[in-house]
Parts: sequence; structure tokens; C-alpha cells
Amino acid sequence: MLRHLSIALLEGLATFWVLPVHAQDSSKGIYAVVRAGGVIQPDQKLDRNGLPTATINDNTKYRTGITGEIGGGYAFGMFRLEQTIGYTDLKLNRDRAETGGFLADGRAKMLSATINGYVDIPLGTLFQPYVGGGIGVARVDARMSRINAATGIGSSYAGKDWGMLWHADAGLGIRVTPKATLEVGARYSRISSLAFNGQNAGAARRFEPQLNGISGNVGLRYRF
Repeated sequence: MLRHLSIALLEGLATFWVLPVHAQDSSKGIYAVVRAGGVIQPDQKLDRNGLPTATINDNTKYRTGITGEIGGGYAFGMFRLEQTIGYTDLKLNRDRAETGGFLADGRAKMLSATINGYVDIPLGTLFQPYVGGGIGVARVDARMSRINAATGIGSSYAGKDWGMLWHADAGLGIRVTPKATLEVGARYSRISSLAFNGQNAGAARRFEPQLNGISGNVGLRYRF
């Protein structure tokens, strides 16, 4: 009797340890990912210490824009490492920028490439919250102008430049099949080290804006 109980206990322990290993192994491998959503709080910061008379606001708001990315990665279990290419398109919120008798126009389009890392929190087989972030570069095509409607005097810039991009993410993964996971996430991103040539009151000036955004996205990961 004691022998049978010992065998049953050993079998139970073996099952307890082996099943998590299989579950962990099933979450490993190469995957592809696609994400799309909206930038719900995009803005531009501008340090005007060197441009005290600039008519472009130090905090300029954009309208809700579109964003998306595609890429691939490798899941090591709880940790994932991936590389993505993304695109974001923002248009100036003219209703805010044109207050005070100004005419304004602006747009920013960004093509990015980042390396990202994520940690999946194993709450169960269906739902897995995740946190992480990424760092990379962005090619920004931007223009901005804010001109006094009465005098025709103001500030403007336009051009293309490479900037440094980083982002922090959090969200929820929902496993819809053994290989496919639906993502619902949020992201804070920042692009800095930008510089564009422009003019202020008719004189040549250099503008160095910083682009920030809070976005929400839906994505799909498929593990091969």
C-alpha cells in the first residue's frame, strides 16, 4: 500500500513539474506581429529660449492621428524581443493654433524602426498582460507655420530629419488560438534630437521640436 502511494505521489509531482515546462515551451518561438491604432494625445514641445519672439507655441497640439507597425520577433517564454517598422501621420489642430488672430498650418509624418522588449505576465492561458518598450530611430517629415493674419509676420519651418525614438508600452494579450494572440495596448512615445530650418519674422532660424504621443492600438501576434 505504501509503495503504491509513493508511486502515485511521484507521478503527481512529475505531472506538476512537466506541465508548466510544456506550457512554457509552447510559448516559445518566432512570431510575426501587426498593430494599428490612433495617437489620441499627440503634441509638440518647442524650447523657445533661443527663439523668444517665435509665434509657434511652445506646446502645440495635433489632432488625433493614425499609427501602425509591422514586425517580427522571438518569444523566449515570458520575455519577447522584436523588431518593428512603423508609420505615424499627424495633422495640426488648427482650431487651437489659430487663436489670437493667427493663421496656422502643420503636419508631421514619421517612419520608424525600433527594437522592442516585452515581459508577458502569466496570469493564465487566456489572458496575459504585458509591459515593455523600445528604442530606435524615426525619419520625420514635418512642416509648421503660424503667421499673424493682420501683419503677415510669423514663424515657420519645414524639412526632414532623423530623430531618436523611444516608447513605453502596457497592454493585454488574449490568446485566441494556440498560435495567435490578440493585443489591446497603450503606448507613450517620444521623438527628440530633431532640427529643421525655418524663419522667424523673416530671419533664418533653426527649430528643434520634440514630438510626444499617447496612443492606443490593437494588434495580432502569430507564432510559427
